[in-house]
Amino acid sequence: MRFTVDTKEMNEAISVVAKAMPAHSSLPILEGIYIYAGANTLFLKCSDLSLQIETEIPAIVDEEGSAVLPGKLCADLIRRFTGPNITFETDNNSLKLCSGRVKSSLQIIPADEYPEMVRVKDEFSAEISQSILKSMIKQTVFSVSMDESKPILGGVCLKFTEDKQLIMVALDGFRLAMRTEKIENCTGEKQVIIPYRTLMEISNILSSDDEKIRLVFSSTHIKLEIGMTRLISRLLDGEYVNYNSILPKNFTTKVSVSVEELKNSAERALLMARESKSNMIRFNFEGDMLHITANSEKGSINDEIEINLVGKDIEIAFNAKYILDVMKVLEDESIFMNMNNSVTPCVIVPTEGERYYYMILPVRLFNS
Repeated sequence: MRFTVDTKEMNEAISVVAKAMPAHSSLPILEGIYIYAGANTLFLKCSDLSLQIETEIPAIVDEEGSAVLPGKLCADLIRRFTGPNITFETDNNSLKLCSGRVKSSLQIIPADEYPEMVRVKDEFSAEISQSILKSMIKQTVFSVSMDESKPILGGVCLKFTEDKQLIMVALDGFRLAMRTEKIENCTGEKQVIIPYRTLMEISNILSSDDEKIRLVFSSTHIKLEIGMTRLISRLLDGEYVNYNSILPKNFTTKVSVSVEELKNSAERALLMARESKSNMIRFNFEGDMLHITANSEKGSINDEIEINLVGKDIEIAFNAKYILDVMKVLEDESIFMNMNNSVTPCVIVPTEGERYYYMILPVRLFNS
């Protein structure tokens, strides 16, 4: 095998596929980068057998071939090459690298020992713009549960409906995040659960433009293609929580509040609240004012925000992080906070439309 590639393109390709490479594996070969050179193209892939990322870059191929390179060493070494091109050439069980004045060699593993991940059958598909999918992931994935005893909540539920909507839901037992968007060329109804890690890597390779991409599903896997990059991942197996049954429908208090002001105030209150190791901040909605307070052994803080309240005044407390996680991903100027009392969930929705729905459980007040 002998080929030459652009150094920058090689580094970019490695950084893309290496996201699927495990740091430690019971199969040491998975800690490597699979490459195949042929037809003036270099194909690269990494896999942990649950997630696989593949990509291709142009190459001048003098002799076709394949190999598995030591992943971390290869990535770290090539990242420090300064020559414009790199030439690779196999020599028995090693691969010689030449870039400018730098010459190096890496021990390689025969490529036929690299496990092949299942090819995804096109049983269901849908199209969505990259920017919308990226936004939906950003605005839901923070609510995924990290509790290993509840593996099904370690993923995000994607529900494709008959009327061509995509509903994306994540919950962890204390909060719920839901995003809804219209989609195109959806081949029917389907519900899948995608692992947290997979969605994060999908988000990382998505651009912020409106170019459409196609999501392909089999009964067990998802496949996504963006340019020359392909991502394949296992889906989580099991039934997701019936979240519709826990969503509050009616409220006695409805408050319109500025997203930016609420975010800034909650951030200030959190500085004090985390000193008490509880992260609890108290919200007192009264008339046209929201009073936000937090106390610790080291001091206290009292902040005020102007609001528009319809219904009953209410005092309620939250984990400040849960409020901030929502405020940080929203792009709207203002939102509605809908509540009933100090022990039932607060629901955050847009002032117009139904693009998102956030439900946050309160912290019980000591005087409740």
